[in-house]
Amino acid sequence: MKVDVAQTALEVLREIIAEQGEEVPTSVRMYFAGAACSGPSFGLALDNKKESDAACAVEELEFVMDQQEYEQFGDMLIQDLGGGFRVIPESLKEMESGCGSCSGCH
Repeated sequence: MKVDVAQTALEVLREIIAEQGEEVPTSVRMYFAGAACSGPSFGLALDNKKESDAACAVEELEFVMDQQEYEQFGDMLIQDLGGGFRVIPESLKEMESGCGSCSGCH
């Protein structure tokens, strides 16, 4: 599995993990959160790695994803949108939505 992460996203994730203390899970889970007009939507959460997960280390952070979701969507990209981040399959990085009716469209 490959994860391409914006440097600003890495910095934000490091800060969130540091604020949680020592008992927080150390992996960053990417999970399918549904579909929008701009394609599949993914979220991020701190979680423990499961045996059935695909994983990728980016610097000192470990990103994990359910193996079945990885097989369906492939390598992931975390983009900085200047005020937020977008987590998408790398194969969709050039895709933009033509609608402007929801906050999930870019």
